[in-house]
Amino acid sequence: MPQPASTPPRPAPARDGTTSWLSITLLGVLLLMLLAILLVLSHPQHAREYKLYLSEQRPGVTFQLDELSPTWTEADLRARFADLDWRCYDNRPGEYLDDRSCFADVQSFNGHGAMGLSFYFKAGRLNQAVVNVPWWSHWSALRGLEAQYGPPLASQWLPRAGVRLHGWQLANGGGVFFNRDLPLNPLEWNAIFWRSARECALRPCFVDGPRRQGTPVPAAPDPTN
Repeated sequence: MPQPASTPPRPAPARDGTTSWLSITLLGVLLLMLLAILLVLSHPQHAREYKLYLSEQRPGVTFQLDELSPTWTEADLRARFADLDWRCYDNRPGEYLDDRSCFADVQSFNGHGAMGLSFYFKAGRLNQAVVNVPWWSHWSALRGLEAQYGPPLASQWLPRAGVRLHGWQLANGGGVFFNRDLPLNPLEWNAIFWRSARECALRPCFVDGPRRQGTPVPAAPDPTN
């Protein structure tokens, strides 16, 4: 009895290159979304600050850092920046810097992006200040500092407390510092840090040594807490 002829195997469907690239793209988008969710969950306060910064109408400020003076009182600060909404608090021991802190939200500083100002008082007089800079304004902030004060007097080659800093010494003996590098976490920000001549006399802002590395300064505090 004759055997029925076997059915030849069907050829495998040809792989569509467009479909393959679409699958890779979708997978990449899903991974980026997952990473973004993990960053927000692990840094909720930073995510909140960026959301507020991008959604609120805030004033810009323009001033030179060497305008700041260790003779300023809180009243002087409020008079100089009368259009800003200041929030001032007495610091608990170990909280922030110095004895008293004043914070204000801003949109820009000297023409580049800035999220907020922090001013710190010791014994009623201005001692230190911070300008928080969103990561995308890092290079414009650095160019602005170099245009005003020239190349950094000192730059850290190795990180201290996780950051490397540029430093400029002011004519009045104070110091200005800024991060050398962009933050690895896009929800973090960099900071321009001003230290008074009085504080630099107590804790030297610069030391002589190989490559004239700047001494570490405290990590810029988070003005949103």
